[in-house]
Amino acid sequence: MSAKPTTLVVDIGNTSTSLAVARGLTLSSIQRTPSATPALKLHAVPKRAVIASVKPGVNKSWEKFLKAKGVAEILWVNHTVNLGVPVSYPKPETIGADRLANACEAAADYGTPVVVCDFGTALTFDIVKKREGYVGGIICPGLPLMFDYLAEKTALLPHIKPAKTKHIVGRSTGEAMTIGAHFGYLGMVKEILAQLKKELGRSTKVCATGGFAKWVFEGWAHPVPVDPHLTLKGLARIATLN
Repeated sequence: MSAKPTTLVVDIGNTSTSLAVARGLTLSSIQRTPSATPALKLHAVPKRAVIASVKPGVNKSWEKFLKAKGVAEILWVNHTVNLGVPVSYPKPETIGADRLANACEAAADYGTPVVVCDFGTALTFDIVKKREGYVGGIICPGLPLMFDYLAEKTALLPHIKPAKTKHIVGRSTGEAMTIGAHFGYLGMVKEILAQLKKELGRSTKVCATGGFAKWVFEGWAHPVPVDPHLTLKGLARIATLN
C-alpha cells in the first residue's frame, strides 16, 4: 500500500499565519508565523500546498517564498474548489477562504446543520445546512479589535490581553476591562447562537476555533467543542478532495 502524499496547508490570517504538513487528514509540524513575514521550519517541504488567505496583500510574497522552498503546486482555496458541501451563498466569491475551510471540516466532523464560531481578529459564525451547504454567516468585531480600540480611543485605559479572573467586580482598571470583555463577549455569542438555533433548529451542532475560543467559552454550562486546528484540518480535507 503506497504512502499518502504530503501537502503543506497554510492558513494566512490578518495577523498571523498557521502552517502544517498534512498526510491525508493527519497534521504534523504545526507552526505559526506573522503573516507579513513568511517563514517555515521544515527539513523536507511538500511539493504541493493548499492555502487559505484573507490577506491578499501578502499572497504574492508567500507564493514566492514557498516556491523558493520547493513547492511546485499551489491551490488557493475559494468557492470553486470541491469542499465536500455545496455553496448556496449569493456571492460566493466574497466568502473568506478560511471560512470555507471551516465549513468543510465542520460538516465532515460534526454533521449538519452546524454553526462554526471562529474567534480571530474578527469573530465569524458560519452556517452549513444539510441540503444547501454553506449558506452564509455573521461577522462581529474580534476581541483583539475591542482591546485595541479601547486603548487607542481612551486616554486612561491600558492595552490588555485576555486573562483569567475569579472576580465579578474588577479590582483594577485592567481587571474591569477583562471582566467586561469576557462576560460581554460571551453574552453576545450566546445571543447569536440562540437566534441561530431558533432559525435552524435546536439540534443544530456548534463548534469553535480560533485563539480566543477557549477563553470565551470557559465556564459555560453548555460546553462547545473547541478545535484550535479546525481550519488547517479543513485545508487538509480540501487537499484530499481536489
